Amino acid sequence: MKQFYLTENVTKDKLVHQGLFYQPKKKSKRAMLFVHGLTGTFYNHVKLFELFASACENSGIGFAAFNNRGHDIVTGIRKIDPKEPKGYTKVNGGAGYERFEDCVYDIDAGISFLVKQGYSEIILAGHSTGANKVCYYGGTKKDARVAGIILLSPVSDRLDPALDKKTIDKQLLEMKKKIEEGRGDELLSGVHVFPMTPRRFVSLYSPRSSEDTFDYGDTKPTLTYFSAIHAPLLLLIGSLDEYLDRPVKKFLDVFDQYARSKNYKSIIIPGALHGFNGKENIAVDAMFRWVRGI
Repeated sequence: MKQFYLTENVTKDKLVHQGLFYQPKKKSKRAMLFVHGLTGTFYNHVKLFELFASACENSGIGFAAFNNRGHDIVTGIRKIDPKEPKGYTKVNGGAGYERFEDCVYDIDAGISFLVKQGYSEIILAGHSTGANKVCYYGGTKKDARVAGIILLSPVSDRLDPALDKKTIDKQLLEMKKKIEEGRGDELLSGVHVFPMTPRRFVSLYSPRSSEDTFDYGDTKPTLTYFSAIHAPLLLLIGSLDEYLDRPVKKFLDVFDQYARSKNYKSIIIPGALHGFNGKENIAVDAMFRWVRGI
């Protein structure tokens, strides 16, 4: 069992996020920031983080993972406010309320935390919707602190094979109408597997939205943010990812075609599901072999 430090960071828009931090005995200038997926938390991946810590120790790499404003389904998040008697107030958070574009504040805060610990080269590793977020960040921000980006299971929510396209298209019209009526931030039940606002629904399922980062299933995909990344870039996907709507090799063909990073690599983890369950050691080994080579 590895020893992690429980810690917090504060975003530029004053939200407080809890997380964990691991520091190797012999530290280098590099650290890794893990960004969790839809409804996830910083403590969802215990086995994976134990493996990360061992690999970090061997490589001299620091490691941190924080909640972001999309953690859990619905939650309250502390927001610093000196005018309040307690010094803070609470705002609505969780996957149901989250505005995708605000992920840049959470990622920036995580990077800044690691820089304050003495690290100057930060590797961003995002899983699932966290992959959407680090891809969006890498494709829209020229952040010299980012030394590399890892996309873990970067599948599209919009292309989930379990979804009924006709139902989603009908719901999109309904949700867009609610936004026009000024009800975009109203929490609704029964429109998805968990409660969410119309604005969040439209973000998740509209083609060409900011959150539609991985449009590999379109007739003419763009992979706009992915193609804008020039930092070293690694993609890991399980061959049995349950959210893939096509064979994994056809999925990767699109990414490989649109990659513009001079140091890009894509890897299929045989027999792995979306969360790499039971194959975590193979995934972590592949990640750190790549990191050591950049």
